[in-house]
Amino acid sequence: MKRYVIDAQTVQQSDFEFELQVGMELFEAMEMTDISGADFKLTVSGHKEAHNRSVIQLSGEGTVVTLCDRCLDDVTLEVDVEAEMTLLFGDVAKEFDGEEVTLQRGDELSIAQFVYDSIMLALPMIRAHKEGECNPDMIARISGVTE
Repeated sequence: MKRYVIDAQTVQQSDFEFELQVGMELFEAMEMTDISGADFKLTVSGHKEAHNRSVIQLSGEGTVVTLCDRCLDDVTLEVDVEAEMTLLFGDVAKEFDGEEVTLQRGDELSIAQFVYDSIMLALPMIRAHKEGECNPDMIARISGVTE
């Protein structure tokens, strides 16, 4: 998970941008059992806004494989990811609260949780196949039970 680590001093002193390929290793590390496949290409960029404040932006797209809420077969969902995190630099470090994190000079920042949260929040509430693409046998069973 070393590729998710950014040096705080780099973020504080200069702008940066890099590509990040995200696969199942991130979801396995977070012990996410609902996701059985993942492939994302994300751009991570950072820019300094003030002497003690920087912003990291995450953008890109990819796919996840999870269970369909209707038929329980695997469904591949296309997901667009857009997220932003504020970095503050101070004397006392504070954990990431979903929007910002405070770092001390010389700290390293793992963006793994930020990337994971951003992808999970971009997933639709109802994870299902498009209309007509569900497993017909399962749909027939469900229809027979509910009638």
